[in-house]
Amino acid sequence: MAARVSSTASADGDAQKNVVRIAILVVTAVRDVVQSAVKQVQVAVFTVLFGFVLGALGALFWRRLSVSKETNRKLRQKQHDATIKAKSWLEEAQKTKLTPVKAPVDGVTFTKEFKALFNAHAPIWTCDPSYSRAHWLNRVIDAAWPFIDTGVSKTVKESVEPILRDSLPSFVKWVGFEKFTLGPRAPTLSGIRTHKSHLENVILDIELTWGSDPDIIVTLYMFGIRFPVKLANLQLKMVLQVTFDPLVDILPCIGALEVCLTDMPEILDFGLFIPPKIDLMSIPGVHGMVRNIVQQSLAPLMLYPYKLHMPIMPNSGIQASSTGMLRVKFISGTGFFKRRNYSKLSRKAGKASGRMTRLLKSDTYFIKFWTRDARQLQTPPRNGDVPNWDGTPDSFVLCDRETTLFMRLVKTGAERVSNYGECQITCGEIADREGPVTLELPFIEPSYYKEECPLEYLIAADGYTYDEIMQRYADIEAWNEKAEQDAVQQRTKYFYRASTAKRSNSKVALPKTINHPTIKVELEYIDTGTPDDVDEEYEQGLITVELVEARNILRVAGNPPNPKVTVRCAKQYFDSTRKIRTSHPKWDNERFVFYNVLADLDTIRIEVTGLNDVKLGYCEIDAKLVRSNVMIRDIFPLQGVDKGAVLLV
Repeated sequence: MAARVSSTASADGDAQKNVVRIAILVVTAVRDVVQSAVKQVQVAVFTVLFGFVLGALGALFWRRLSVSKETNRKLRQKQHDATIKAKSWLEEAQKTKLTPVKAPVDGVTFTKEFKALFNAHAPIWTCDPSYSRAHWLNRVIDAAWPFIDTGVSKTVKESVEPILRDSLPSFVKWVGFEKFTLGPRAPTLSGIRTHKSHLENVILDIELTWGSDPDIIVTLYMFGIRFPVKLANLQLKMVLQVTFDPLVDILPCIGALEVCLTDMPEILDFGLFIPPKIDLMSIPGVHGMVRNIVQQSLAPLMLYPYKLHMPIMPNSGIQASSTGMLRVKFISGTGFFKRRNYSKLSRKAGKASGRMTRLLKSDTYFIKFWTRDARQLQTPPRNGDVPNWDGTPDSFVLCDRETTLFMRLVKTGAERVSNYGECQITCGEIADREGPVTLELPFIEPSYYKEECPLEYLIAADGYTYDEIMQRYADIEAWNEKAEQDAVQQRTKYFYRASTAKRSNSKVALPKTINHPTIKVELEYIDTGTPDDVDEEYEQGLITVELVEARNILRVAGNPPNPKVTVRCAKQYFDSTRKIRTSHPKWDNERFVFYNVLADLDTIRIEVTGLNDVKLGYCEIDAKLVRSNVMIRDIFPLQGVDKGAVLLV
């Protein structure tokens, strides 16, 4: 019985536990449901509020847009009503003729005569957009015209009168200008256009329009009678081409002007009067005859390609012609870390770059070289303490045997304060050797070997007279000039000894050389004197021919050829490398330079040959084409064979 009661009690306890567990599960489920419902309500409320805000903003924006459209519509309607009202008033006024009213622009019709007259006199910038207006320049010319008139009149009288008197026939005793003024009105520059050029010059196309009343009286005395002829009522319209050539780096930077006409003047009219006010141009046939005479006189003088040369600087800014040319080829540099900055800002010696410095950063150098101060060249920039210029094109500078070649080491980015040494050598020392010469020259301080002047300047405060002060000044200048000449000679000998010792691998001690960076350079002197069998009036020059590739070379006995190219010009010839078994050979850096080329006489002949001198074709190029175009890159077909071509630069 007791056992039965205990089992019943345990069963009741398990049931109660189950009920509790079920209640806990129910409460937990209800709580989760409530929390989920609360979250959903929150999301719904936020969504509704956010939508309400967006809707309100959209409605406000739409309202403002509608108001703006309505305002614009009313404004346009108001303007339209005003236009209709004004047009009705205009029509009414035109009908009643109460006031003179101009016709609308769209209703204007122009006759053919008016259009032709407008096109003849309209500025060129109205029909050609490449021309620009030059209003400011016209204002400058207007302000300076009285002075220009005086200067031009004086110059023309002094230069033209002797020419006229030298060409007088025997029955004319005297000719000259009694009066010469260009009139009160200056010419107008109707438009200016610039041309791009790969040369060192600037080209301008200028349309000049001039309508003035000059007062020019030319008087002739024939058979004791005075015959005055007056030129007046000048009308002129033409396009001038003005070339500023050459441009130099010495003030005023323009060596000369070249002026020519691109075409005959579009408008050229003037009056010729003799006493008593008889217009010769009104005589039948005289107008056309005088116009033809003027055009025939202008054509060989100023019509392109003939140009009127007007020098501005002595010798047109061009230095005197030379008798030689120096070919300069830079190969490599050594020990550039040994450089010293010889500027006033720094005199610290350089140090060799460490490994990390060479990896992260290295200095960039280039070399300036020249034989004439007005024409300085420079090499491409190179990085590192041992730069290499091998493979760069050769450079050519004009020189004589007495000329000195200067080279200066410069670091990129600090050209104003970085003079890292100079070297120099006389071209005569290169000319004394045959063929190219390879030298290693050190860059040293520009004032190397220059002695300081022991004299001091005198001042008046110490009781010296003016003559004594000026004499001392002249003595110091003469001393410095002589010291500079001696220093140049000493430096040149030093460079020559250093290069000779380096080339011969001698054991001569050169302590100064190892403390400076050195440059390895190949030099060759070319004599460009005029040949004895050629007239000196012919223009000589230099032509560089670069062989790039050939195409479709003729096969030999059914097999690919082994082509070689021979280039001939001005009694000189060069052979290219032979390419094996190919009809489409390509050459890398095959460049040939020809000297003393006469463009009017010489031709460039290209010959292609195979093994055993088998002819594979040839072509000839007129040197005049190279002179007129400066640079040509084209494919030239081979002659004497069925196919084949050569690509040249």
